[in-house]
This record gives sequence, C-alpha cells and structure tokens, in this order.
Amino acid sequence: MGETTRFHGNGPPNDDPGSGNVDPPGPPPGRGTHPGAEWVFVERGGELRRLLEGVDGAEPAAVVISGRQGAGRTRLAQEAIRVLRARRRGTEWVTCARSTETIPLGALTHLVPVGGVSSDPTAAWLALAATLDACTERHGRVVVGIDDAHLLDDLSATLVHKLVLTRKASVVLTVRSGARSPDVIAALWKDGLATRVELPPWSRGQVDRLLTSVLHGTVTSRTTEFLWHTSHGSVAHLRELLAAGAETGRLHEVGGVWRWEGDLEPTQRLLDVLQVETGELEPDGRAAAELLAVGGPLDLTDLVDLTSSEAVASLERRGMVSVEETPHGPTARLTEPLHAIGLRAQLPHATARRFQLRLVGTASARRWTEEDPVRAAELLLQTDGSTVAADVLLRGAQQASASADHRTAERLARVALERGAGTAASVVLAESLRWQGRPVEAESAVRQAQVGAATDQEQLTVTRSLNRFYGLGSTEEVDVAAPATEQDLVSAVRALLLVSAGRPRESLDLTEGARSDPPSRLWACAARTGALAVLGRADEALATADHGWTALDGCATTVESSTARAALAHAEVVALELSGRFGQAVQRAHELHRAALSRSAWAGDAVSALAVGSATLAAGRPAGAVRWLAEAATGLADRDPLGLLALCRAQLAQAHALAGDEVRARQILAVPSPSAVTAFRPETQLAHAWTAALGNRLEDALAAALEAASSAADMRQPAVEARALHVVVRLGGTGEAAGRLQELAREVGGPLFRTYATHAAALAAGHGDSLDEVAGEFDSMGAGVLAADAAAQAAEAHAVEGRRRRAATSAARAGALARAAGGVYSPALQRVGLRPLTARERQVAALAAEGLSNLGIAQKLQLSVRTVETHLAHAYTKLGISTRTALTVPLVTAARGWVPLPRTSSRPGIVQQPGEPGPPRPRQ
Repeated sequence: MGETTRFHGNGPPNDDPGSGNVDPPGPPPGRGTHPGAEWVFVERGGELRRLLEGVDGAEPAAVVISGRQGAGRTRLAQEAIRVLRARRRGTEWVTCARSTETIPLGALTHLVPVGGVSSDPTAAWLALAATLDACTERHGRVVVGIDDAHLLDDLSATLVHKLVLTRKASVVLTVRSGARSPDVIAALWKDGLATRVELPPWSRGQVDRLLTSVLHGTVTSRTTEFLWHTSHGSVAHLRELLAAGAETGRLHEVGGVWRWEGDLEPTQRLLDVLQVETGELEPDGRAAAELLAVGGPLDLTDLVDLTSSEAVASLERRGMVSVEETPHGPTARLTEPLHAIGLRAQLPHATARRFQLRLVGTASARRWTEEDPVRAAELLLQTDGSTVAADVLLRGAQQASASADHRTAERLARVALERGAGTAASVVLAESLRWQGRPVEAESAVRQAQVGAATDQEQLTVTRSLNRFYGLGSTEEVDVAAPATEQDLVSAVRALLLVSAGRPRESLDLTEGARSDPPSRLWACAARTGALAVLGRADEALATADHGWTALDGCATTVESSTARAALAHAEVVALELSGRFGQAVQRAHELHRAALSRSAWAGDAVSALAVGSATLAAGRPAGAVRWLAEAATGLADRDPLGLLALCRAQLAQAHALAGDEVRARQILAVPSPSAVTAFRPETQLAHAWTAALGNRLEDALAAALEAASSAADMRQPAVEARALHVVVRLGGTGEAAGRLQELAREVGGPLFRTYATHAAALAAGHGDSLDEVAGEFDSMGAGVLAADAAAQAAEAHAVEGRRRRAATSAARAGALARAAGGVYSPALQRVGLRPLTARERQVAALAAEGLSNLGIAQKLQLSVRTVETHLAHAYTKLGISTRTALTVPLVTAARGWVPLPRTSSRPGIVQQPGEPGPPRPRQ
C-alpha cells in the first residue's frame, strides 16, 4: 500500500487564505458514519513520490497529472503541494472552472493582480513574474499547482506554457483524460516539456483498502464489490455513494462489519452531483442516454434506430456512452453506472413507460426472450404484464434462481404461479424463499404446491427436505427414506444431510452406485466430498470434488443447484485443510470466493467468506481469519442455507482466542446457534478450549479439547478427532493424546497426521531436537502457528536439558513464526516469554503506520518529538522490526495484543484484548 497521510476537506493544500482560489471543503458523507471526519490519502504513494521527484529537484520542472473523472488527480496534486509546503517551499494554487474558461486570466486573477492587463500578454506575463519573484524571495523556488488545466482560458494557457518554458517555477498541472485542452497545454507533454503521470481508475483492491480506512472497520466483500462497480473506480463517486448510503441507512454497521443492503436510493445531493457531471444534453442525446438508463446495454443498431446516429455519436464523444464488441455485435452502454441511476431517478414515469414500450419491439428484446428470460420478463412486466407468457416467467424465475438472484426469482415465480405455471414455479418460489432466510414461508409454498409431473414433485421434495432440515431444524428428514420414484436424487440429497448430522459413513453407504445423471451425481459428489474429508480420505475427497464440478456444468439451472455448489465448495476446502494442504486451501477458498462474487448478492457470499476464514485460520493466521469469519457470521446470521452458522461462530471464537481476545471469544460462544447440524460440535468445543487457555484455565482447556476429540470419535470423524487431539498436545497434554494419535496416524495416513503423532511423542519424551524437527515439518506445510507452538515447546525442552543456546534459538524461531502469522497467543508461546505493547506504544505505532511524521504524531497526541521517538523505538524492538515501513505488517495484531518475543525465561502475564483486523477454475 502506498504512503498514507491525513488530509481534511477538498480545498487547496495551502493554509494561507490569500494563496489561491479556494474550493470549499466537501461535506461529510453522512451522519453517524466514520467517513465524515476525514479521508485518508492512500494507494497513490508511488505516484506522489514520482511527482515530488519531478518538481522538487535541483531545477524547476513540470508534471502533468492525467486521469478520468474521480481518479484522484486533484487530491494527488494537493497532497504534493502540501508536502512541499511542509518542506518550506513557496507554493501557489490555481483552480480552473468552466465559469472562468472564457474569461481572460479568469483562473489566474490572484497571480496577475495588476489591473488592465487582461488584453496584453506581455503585461500579464510581467505581472505574473513579479508575483512569483516576490514569493521566491520569501520562500525560495516556487511550485504552482493548477487544477483542471484543460479549462484554462487561452491567455492563461499561454502564460502557463511560458512559465514552464522559462522554468520560472515548477508547475503541477491536472487534466482530465479525454478532455480537449488548449493547444499550448497539450504541447507541454507532447513536446517533452512536462512529465505526464497517468492515473488509472481505482482497482477493487484499492477501493477495499480505502473503504477500510474511511470506515475504520471490516467491509463485506459484496459491499466492496457493489461500491467499486457502481463507482466505476472513481473515488469522487465512491465518496458520494458513501454519503448516500449513510443518509438513507443502506450502509450500516452490523456486528462490527459494514455492509450495504438493498438498492441504491439516490439522495438529492447525489442527483445534484450527477446533474453537474452530465451537464446539459441535447434532446436527442438525452433521449438516447435515458433509453440506456432504462433498458441497460443495447445493441448499437437498436439504439440508433430508436434515436439517431448523431445523438449516439455525440454521447460517445463526450465519454458518456461506451461501445464494445460482443458476440451479437456492437453494444452500447452508459459508461458510468451512477449516471444510469441518476437518469432513471429523474425520469418521469410516463416517459419511462414510453421508453419501455419502445424497447419491447426491438431485436434486442426478442433475443432476450430466448437467451435472457430474466431481462425479458422484467421488461414485459414493466410495460403491461398481462401478455407475458407463463413459460417466459418460469424460465426467467429459474434462471434468476440459478444465478443466485433469489429476490428476482421470487417475484417472477409468484407471477408465474398466478399465470398457471404449476409445480415448477412452486419449486423455484420455495427455493428462493429458503435462500432468503424465510424457511417458514418456503414450507408454506411447498404445501400449497399443486400435484405435478414426477420430475417436478421430485424437485419439490429436494427443496422441502433441505428447508426442513437446515431452515426449520427438523431432524426427521435425515432418516426418512425416499419414495421409490425419487430414490436416487432425493437419496443423494439425504446423504448431504447425513454428513451435516455427523454420520459420514452412512452418507458414503447411501451414495454408493449413485445414478449417473448430472443432478444425482452432483449431489452425491457434494455429500461424498464432505464425508471423505472428515474420514481422512483427502485424496478421494478432492477427486470426488472434481467430479462434482464437472457434474455441475450439466445441471447449473436445476433445483437447488446453488445449495449443491455451496456444499461442494465448502467440502473441498475442508478436505484441503484436514489433509494439511493449508496453502492450497487458502488459494482455493479465495478462488471460490471470487466465483461467488461474480453472481448476484446471495447467501453464498457468507459461505465463501467462511471458507476463506476457515482456511486462513487453519493456516495459522488468526488475526486475518477474524476479518473473514466476522463477515461470514453477520451474513449467516440472516441467511444460513447450509446450517453453517454454528461452525462459523466456533471458528470466529477460536480466531479471537488465538489472537488473544478472550472477551470477544467468550461473547461469541455465549450466543446460542440452534441447528439440526451436529457435525460441527467439535469445533465449538475447541473454541471453548482455546478461550479457557487464554484465561489461564488450562485444566478446563484440556478437558474441552478432549471432549472435542471424543465427540469427533463418536461421530466417526477420525480426521477431526486427530486435529482435536493435536490441540491437546499444543496445550501440553500428551498422555491423553499420544497413543490415540499414533493409532489415527496408522488408520488415516498422510503427512499431517503422522506429524501430529510425532509431535505428541516428542513432547512426551521431552526431546527438544525432535520438537524442532516437528516445527520444521509444520512450517513446510504452511502451518505457521503449529510450527510456532512446536518450536516454543522445543525451547522449553532444551531449557530443561540445560541447553541454553539451543533454547534461545528455538524460542527465537517460535517468536519469528508467531510474528509471521500476524501475532498469536498460546500457552506454549506465552511460557517462552511475551511482552505487550503499552497503550501509548500502540497508539503511536498506529499513527506512524498511517503515515504521520514524528512531528505530526507529537502534535496530535500533545507529546514531545523525543517521546514519540522513544515509543516508536520500543515498539520496533517488541515487534522485531527495524524500519518504519515495516510497521504495517505486524501492526494489526501487535497494536492490539501480545507480541511474542524470543525469551528463555518464563514470565506469564495478563493478556491485552486485541481487536479485529481484517488460477481460477472454470467450473464454479
């Protein structure tokens, strides 16, 4: 991430009110939100350094910052001028505007104060030179910032060109990409007189980091995706979206996680901003833009037929419309998604209806009926609705459900039922209600369904079984045998329920020889992958998952395909975790998460976030896991189609405990998660174990971990049992675990389980060298926390044997591994020595990581600079770093909790409370 500094408001970066044209600071995004206070300058550190190198060298120079609307041109130039002022450089600031574009010297009035020079270029230049000479005498060489230089009047542009040519001052100019600049301004970079810095639109990752900084908390992935897409990478639009979201309540905080819910509701401020951007349009041009706002992307031929080629060409030249090639030919769309929203919001109802009626007769609309029934049905319902065929509505509902747009699926299914679509529409309705977290309504929809074809009845049985078990908590569904006519598909679905009920071997038995049609094979693969994973047969599980993804290609639009997809994804990641393929698990979880975000907003967002958090926790990065698991928990609390909330909360509590936050861990465990799903009970018990260990209740911790192992054994989940027993070992209990781990290693096989057993044996024997080897094995697997605990236990064993140097080496390794994992708490690490950052050290380190100078920190905290330097030096020592830039790596954990240090002496302490931080496959 780039350099970070604080900047208040949107005005010029000069504190002198007489230094230039002043833009008033922008209003806060909205009441009750963090962004109202200040926005952080982030992500443009490289460009800022390049800019400063260009204008703050030995000789005067010029730099042109170019970028589209909202790319941050002005902000970057302002930040550069602010830095230069802090370096005691003389600066001037010029803001150009459309209102001064035709006024000679309109933007430069404050720099050319001599009256009567507006028509005399020579006199104007002499007046400008005199102003700059006076500034140079006071401050040394001057830097002039000129914002929106493409709006300079001709005389001002000529003066700026001469200013650059004569090197009278260094100049920073901003111009909007695609805008026509005065010839002499364009000549600056064309003739090599100025360096041009191009700012691309903000990427999704940049927007994510900016939102985290602005909102001071975790932002759900779907919210980031929505805001990035809607803002089109424009920070200006992003700020307006946050303002609108805060004012309307669409953007709000739930459980420490920020999320956007519902459609964008434009505020008057947002509409005013969009009106200024779009400006005045000719009637034909406005009609073309409004058609695209109402109908979405249209075939270019259709748009031209409905308006005119001149109108479309005019919008394209202005950059309001983009034309891209598609398989159907050139397609036109509004370039900025927000412009479409603004135009729709201000469109009279009668005009919108007239546009919709005109769209119905286009070739695009006729094609949608076959290829995109969701879009066709939506358009037809908006125009009249009475003539929409039931089959079009049904296909639209099915397609919407398959793409996870369950709100649209519900609406279309209800209308389809009114038009006599029958059982098939009831299936879609029940499924869509279930996925929206409305199981009671889904059950009602099933009961009211008419008797239909055998296939429809079979699908209705599938969604009802899933709804009753996962939604209503009925365990009867697990043991109800499927009717003979529905044996294969319904039995495969029941096999998945058996896995969730903690009966994996029965699930395997039920799916032996499953029917080969894609739907039955898909469900059987989802169930078998989960069962094989907990049985420790990882290679078979992963091969089965591959077969499942292949089967999904053939039945992506069948009933509950979203459930099968989510279940298969979750099971595959679990198989990777339980086999010790930790790096692969994290990578695959992220792939699946990206695939989930490519669909409509759905409960699968939370399921995929859980997969990322679970894999991150298994890989030994609890602070990082907290961010993903917190997001998943807030989503699953609303909609939990696979009964994963209890697992998510258990893992979130584990992550908090391992990060050293006992309070949050206990709060999470205190919230009940009633469910028919019992397979995840061991995870909840492990959460209690780590929470008790954090509270120095080691006996309780060992008892909870042993109970987790016992639960897993009762459910015949050897892989889960082995993992629970290894927690016992990490807590120091070897006698209860070593023998059974040896048995499981022989039964299950695989390097992870063998290393579990070796770890237990080495700890029981007190062999420091063997424990060092175990640490190396875990480290090679990517399990940094497991390696850290083994290394810490090795240090203790070496110390007992009197090998102080070896003990120090192992302790240092443990500390380094724990720091690399983002900071971890465990009894073993605590025993080899821990030192916390003080509250003041955390505060100073956090501000330094945000980019504040020592002087800035001192002023903000009302400390002396020397005191700030001392606190930073102590923080560096405790964090094991030596430079300021490295602060961003360990800060999330270290600034809020314990930092493990390599010490051979034992000194337990009271744990501080840390807070919460934060190749794609074709078949997903």
